[in-house]
Amino acid sequence: MYLIFVTFIRTGLSAVWAAGLCYGIGLMISYVFNRRWSFQSTATHRSDLLRFLFAYGAGLVATIVFINVLTMFIRPEIAQIFNIVLTAVVIYSCLKLNGFGRGD
Repeated sequence: MYLIFVTFIRTGLSAVWAAGLCYGIGLMISYVFNRRWSFQSTATHRSDLLRFLFAYGAGLVATIVFINVLTMFIRPEIAQIFNIVLTAVVIYSCLKLNGFGRGD
């Protein structure tokens, strides 16, 4: 995702839009991997999807805030590295707290 982000900003896309697009691409991939491997879900897709979308909604807000603030102080390429880590912590925490992957 990082290389896609860098490609987007090198082609003139703003850091916020590039981060948002990468976020959307990562969202689709992440659902499958988190459900199958990270959390080994026993819940229904309906239950998991709602919890997942909530956590990733919080992550989207976090990524927009983080990238906006970080790019005020550092280059977008470096800001995105910090953004990825910070947003991952927010998302994982939300997934754990909201019971993603646990049976209904």
